[in-house]
Amino acid sequence: MRGVNLVIILFFTGVLAFSQPVPYNVNKKKFPLGEEFQKLLPLKLGKWNRFAFHDFVPGHENGSVYYRQDNNQVYVIFGKEYSQVGLHSVWTKIYDNATDGKENQIKQKNTTSTSNKYLLMSGKSGYFYAWTRNLYYFSIETNNKAIADDFMKLFPY
Repeated sequence: MRGVNLVIILFFTGVLAFSQPVPYNVNKKKFPLGEEFQKLLPLKLGKWNRFAFHDFVPGHENGSVYYRQDNNQVYVIFGKEYSQVGLHSVWTKIYDNATDGKENQIKQKNTTSTSNKYLLMSGKSGYFYAWTRNLYYFSIETNNKAIADDFMKLFPY
């Protein structure tokens, strides 16, 4: 009887883990198209203004950009890979760098999907969210969830 109960508990735990909505519904947002991130990442997102843009160098360097609204700031990392192997490699680096010594700050994650992986973390050092959209990848870092919520309502991908 214990074995059956254990199977039932594991089944429902798995169902709950997979039934969590993807943070910020990024899986339902449009896909980025192309590699001109200067155009893909808008100069303005509502009251958010883009500044300090650094384009990505395929296979060598992530792109980065800051968005600012009054005293609030969001740091965005972005890029695109050309294969699932390349995306897996970049995702592993992003995940390992973000979680190193901070595993207790993980709030939600899906690292098994090939088209939409994500990692959501929140702790004393700030708020971090990383995700993939097919072969594109993005992450945001900011001080707290309220700033991230406001920004992600407008972020197109």
